[in-house]
Amino acid sequence: MYKKIPFQDCKMLFTHVELSEEAMALINQDCSPKEVIDILQKEKMFLDLTHFFCHALPMREVIWWTVNSLEIREESWSPAELQLLQDCKRWVKEPQEGQRRAIEQRLKMIKNSSAIFWLAQAVVWNGSGSIAAIDAPVVYPKEFLYSKAAAGAINTAAVVPEWKNYTPYYTSVFAMAIDLANGGPGMIKR
Repeated sequence: MYKKIPFQDCKMLFTHVELSEEAMALINQDCSPKEVIDILQKEKMFLDLTHFFCHALPMREVIWWTVNSLEIREESWSPAELQLLQDCKRWVKEPQEGQRRAIEQRLKMIKNSSAIFWLAQAVVWNGSGSIAAIDAPVVYPKEFLYSKAAAGAINTAAVVPEWKNYTPYYTSVFAMAIDLANGGPGMIKR
């Protein structure tokens, strides 16, 4: 059992995360999170494993993991994207509503095909504040919406912009996720 994924089986997790039919053919709800992670890693089902971690880890760990995953590709990001990445990193360390709203405004300047956009969207949708306009009635995001955005960010960064390090990237990000799951800082040395 992982310190940050304290479930004996995956019944509750599978009420939130949807994995591919191929992945679900290999696992079931009675599997432990470790068994699911091991199976998905062995089978190189990277997209599914990313979604699993993004739903199994606590919200701040998910966003921290996403920040660290996107930093692996920092040479690929524009100056505006790098600034937004740093803003998201700062928000994880000090989650303040004003900062979350500022990130919401800045993400409008980034293409929605960017991994950084989806990281910022995960921060906005994290559930700590309203997703409606500031002067509108409070509307909270759907539960685990941030998980979908974070998984989108990590999986997008694996392939966009295109590069040849797809598999080593996933190896690194899953090592970080496992470290986080075990209660570590979720960072790798580069």
